[in-house]
Amino acid sequence: MRVANAADMGVLLRDGRTRQGMTQAQLAEAVGTSRAWVVAVESGSPNARLDLVLRALQWVDLVVDVSPDVASAQLDRLIGDGDG
Repeated sequence: MRVANAADMGVLLRDGRTRQGMTQAQLAEAVGTSRAWVVAVESGSPNARLDLVLRALQWVDLVVDVSPDVASAQLDRLIGDGDG
């Protein structure tokens, strides 16, 4: 899944957590945070600490894989080529 914003990340985390059969409280305990934090992240809070998000993703067997946005770069080149 392509993650474009905090809401997308929240959906991924919630899906991963439920797939693991974990409650929000269980995930919060594993990550070392509060259930309210898990609720906020799953709801798309844009202010969640990155280190905790990454730790939560690990607990639900998900990893972050960052790669270039090739399609966007190609579009930029096409638009730029049309200007000359």
